[in-house]
Amino acid sequence: MNFEIIPAHDLSLAAQAATFTEAFDGYVGGSFAMDAAGLGRFISLQGAHLCHSRFARNAEGLCGFGYIGRIGESSRLAGMGVVASARRGGVARGLLLHLLEEARARHDRLMVLEVIEQNPPACALYRREGFREMGTLCGWRRPAPAGEPAKAGRSGALEEISLAAASQLPTAQEFPELPWAICRHAVAKMAAGRAYSSGRAVVVIGDPAVAGPLRVHALASTETGAPDWVAMKEALAAMLALHHAREFFAPPVFPEEFGTKLFAPLGFAREPLSQFLMQREP
Repeated sequence: MNFEIIPAHDLSLAAQAATFTEAFDGYVGGSFAMDAAGLGRFISLQGAHLCHSRFARNAEGLCGFGYIGRIGESSRLAGMGVVASARRGGVARGLLLHLLEEARARHDRLMVLEVIEQNPPACALYRREGFREMGTLCGWRRPAPAGEPAKAGRSGALEEISLAAASQLPTAQEFPELPWAICRHAVAKMAAGRAYSSGRAVVVIGDPAVAGPLRVHALASTETGAPDWVAMKEALAAMLALHHAREFFAPPVFPEEFGTKLFAPLGFAREPLSQFLMQREP
């Protein structure tokens, strides 16, 4: 092995950010120009922990990374990348195996990750190392109505609640079965946004005061047991009515069932990129 693996907490955020930016240059999911402050926000929003995250370093310097988040006995690979000059040299596999070994040492029962379906080399690596596809995650978009901006619609039974309150509600689906990005733990990490309850459902969106498309961050049934898709659809419909003149989008972190039962019936169109939700026992 012509590289060493070192703890992320031994490195400055600026050095980590430079490696992150280089690794994601030209990435199929979009390039990221990251500085120390931006990386700090990324780490927080992704629920990653520097004490469990690792970097690879070769003779030329930092060449790869794997950020790990952890809830209970489940670990999540929250971000992984290798700089172009070090690819096809075993860095990604070496990092992954090292992270899995550390998860075993912590007695974790599961490691999960999301990988863009349109990134065949990454998908192949995870499959070779025993990760199984648990489902496809899709993105959705609903354009703003054409013509004159419409007045805000009625919010129906929507009741605004705090992000903290939304993050504490029990939901029918939980992490790790539900992707991290739309689970209540991720809602607790949001810096800004609006949360609403509606009957037996909760919906979380971005800040409406910010111009541009409104992101759907989370949509959940607040009853244990089977998800109440009817309640979730009614909550989303009420949100669309409340901000009728706005474009809405949901990034590719929602399982396919959300699309067929919620987004498509309400006028959303599927986006080109998709992800696989994958997991394996360490």
